[in-house]
Amino acid sequence: MRSEVEGALRDVRGYADIRIRRIHVTTILFRGRALRVNLTTEAWGGSVRALAPGGGWATVGFAGIDRLSAQVARAFELSAAGRGGEALFPIPIRQHERPLSPDNDPTRVPVTEKRAWLEAATVELLGTDRRIVDARTSYREVVTETWFATTEGTWFADGRAEVAVASLAVAEEDGTVERAIESYAVPGAFAALATSAPIVRLAGVRAVERLHAAPARRGRFTLVLDPRAAGALIQATLAQRSVVAGAGEGPERLPLGTRVGPECLTVGDDPTAAGLRTTAVLDDEGTPAGKALLVQHGVVVGHLAARATARPTGHAPTGHAFASGLRDEPAARLTNTYLASGRGGGDLVGDVASGIYIADVLGVRLSGDQVSLEPGRSYVIRQGRLGEPVKCPPIAGSLWSLFGRLETVGDDFSWDSSDARGRSNGDGRPVTTGAPHARFVDVSIGEAVG
Repeated sequence: MRSEVEGALRDVRGYADIRIRRIHVTTILFRGRALRVNLTTEAWGGSVRALAPGGGWATVGFAGIDRLSAQVARAFELSAAGRGGEALFPIPIRQHERPLSPDNDPTRVPVTEKRAWLEAATVELLGTDRRIVDARTSYREVVTETWFATTEGTWFADGRAEVAVASLAVAEEDGTVERAIESYAVPGAFAALATSAPIVRLAGVRAVERLHAAPARRGRFTLVLDPRAAGALIQATLAQRSVVAGAGEGPERLPLGTRVGPECLTVGDDPTAAGLRTTAVLDDEGTPAGKALLVQHGVVVGHLAARATARPTGHAPTGHAFASGLRDEPAARLTNTYLASGRGGGDLVGDVASGIYIADVLGVRLSGDQVSLEPGRSYVIRQGRLGEPVKCPPIAGSLWSLFGRLETVGDDFSWDSSDARGRSNGDGRPVTTGAPHARFVDVSIGEAVG
């Protein structure tokens, strides 16, 4: 593959890069005890980006791997017809090869074995409680191989795999219906899921738990978010507002120097964090991946930026440019987003007289400066102890008002291993989130925040 890719770039005047990607996906889905999906697909594709002398950026996407030289010529033809004056931000030239090892390749396990494993986990889920009336369980594996070369001399070949399981349980009693979702996703082979069957069953336990949960009473409370909920909130709000997007794309980014919260608020994105499915050595432009600090002590200090858009926006590339699909061009995207540990210790509940503990979120939406957080599992906090589960309504209001109520951040940081595809860059490419517990004070439950 290397000789074909680098050969297509030989004798080119100007800048060009070629990215070729092979993606293998296996999906197995049960609805109740019935097998509904058992599908394996494989696709090849890629893109050529070109910047001709005096021209503008041009990208050509293609399927398969044939006629690379013709794709390069087409990209330069389009580039030469564009507006000139663009220039590339310089980056180190790297050579990197990390093929997928047999030990981390889930395709080496027969699909029949995966299907049998998921079927057994589904039967256990349905047997969790007599009130479980329906369930959906799924297994997914994604194996991605990438080859990338530039006219500058950068080359990398990378292989990676991830496996995930998810379950949705439906519980019903006396006309009341509740649902719960659990998931688990890790890099590596099928064996990485061997101990995750209890996570599938956990959806049933939590659906039943919600059947008799009373609505949370209205009022103003102390709110404690567990690490999963805190990470989801940070990723969908402050982190999303720190990405340098193309013209007219994405939410308006927060200006450097803007105060968005108290001293205990520090947010970053780290594609080099070890052992995560969104970890990278180089991004899809060949820029070395690097940890980026976005908010420090409550003040915006950085943005994520891609190489191709760095000079016009005045931001140096941060190693966060990734393509969402086979033939898409790379853009600045979140990878491993985190809320840094604070000094609040590991127990943010013990000194709360009255409050709400949110153990997960179903979704976070940001529209302009307005945020809406929809809690998942929630519990009453009473005299420093967790009490009965409650159904907490969405918490909505001003982004500034909510983070202005952040009182303290714990020191019990952890990465979230759930398959939170909803917590993505808006294009299905997942984002891993990490956080410790976080405590907000005087938050209005059932009414707008601020």
